[in-house]
Amino acid sequence: MRKIVKAISKLKIEKKLKKVRWSTIIYAMFSLAIVFFLASVVAIYALPRSIGALQTFAESSPYPLVVVDHREVIAFRDLSQNMASIKRFYESQDFSQVGLRVDFTTEEGQQRFKVREKEVLNKMIEDAAIIRLAQKRGLTVTDDDAAQSVRRQLEEYGSADEVTSNLERLYGWTLDDFQEKIVVPSLYKEKLMASFQKEIDTSSAAQKKIDVAQQSLRNGSDFSDVAKQYSDGQTAADGGELGWLSSDDLAPELRQSVASQKVGVPGGIIESSLGYHIVLVEELKKENDRQLYRVRQIFAKKVAFADWLTSQMKSLSVWVLSPEYHWNTDEARVDFKSQELRDFEKDLYKKTSGDALFFF
Repeated sequence: MRKIVKAISKLKIEKKLKKVRWSTIIYAMFSLAIVFFLASVVAIYALPRSIGALQTFAESSPYPLVVVDHREVIAFRDLSQNMASIKRFYESQDFSQVGLRVDFTTEEGQQRFKVREKEVLNKMIEDAAIIRLAQKRGLTVTDDDAAQSVRRQLEEYGSADEVTSNLERLYGWTLDDFQEKIVVPSLYKEKLMASFQKEIDTSSAAQKKIDVAQQSLRNGSDFSDVAKQYSDGQTAADGGELGWLSSDDLAPELRQSVASQKVGVPGGIIESSLGYHIVLVEELKKENDRQLYRVRQIFAKKVAFADWLTSQMKSLSVWVLSPEYHWNTDEARVDFKSQELRDFEKDLYKKTSGDALFFF
């Protein structure tokens, strides 16, 4: 009997030990998971990108890089995949034929690519914002909408095999990637633009402003002073000065009026796709058999979709979680945190002519 009791006790002890062992293993695994998660968060969001292994880990991470309006999430790897596609595009081209060299290995090449990354991230944020703004208005893009759009583009640009081959060669994309990254955002943008045009009167405020400016001219005010007071755009500060221009330099809607105007006499109000214009031709001259006009203008800008979109994006909650970027609320764009990169970008845009990285 005692042997039976001892055997039963031994079995009970062994079962308890097994339970203890399994619970210890589970707790240990859970603790390790928490430690790994916390370490990965610190590595991605706090440590500098100068550590190569951390850079690689961050680029493959599904952790949020940007969150738009609490719904649309852009992950680190989303941006990394897009940049890999862009790099593939440039490396698949032979820019030497036009006297250009694209090199991502140099320090300057890496900085140039970083500027490109910032612009790509801004485009991704804009696409996410457009989707959210469209959805708030009850606008949707179905899978069937996207598939039909892809079919139309295949018919326009060639066979499915040819387009698929080019997408793979140039970007490493499939047709599904093309649909997700290009087609769907563009369809949402089209629907949002159509909604904007129905909701917003793009002309009335600009028309009222140009009417007031014209009346001021009729009352004898100096053209330059009126331009400074009423004109939109950067030329307003210079009294609407546009400098010497040929007919080809002018907006199509302005060419005929400028060519027939009397020198020194303001013309009437001209409507263009951008807004309303009053033009003053100050001088005429011929140069290399071309007729040139020295022109000033008063310009009242219509409400443009791009400006409206920027104002709407300012109202959205945009969280930029990257240690390299911050959200500029005033301009509704991401900017570099690094002053060095900001200075490099500023200088780069002054000399982008002929730069292959800015062809795309």
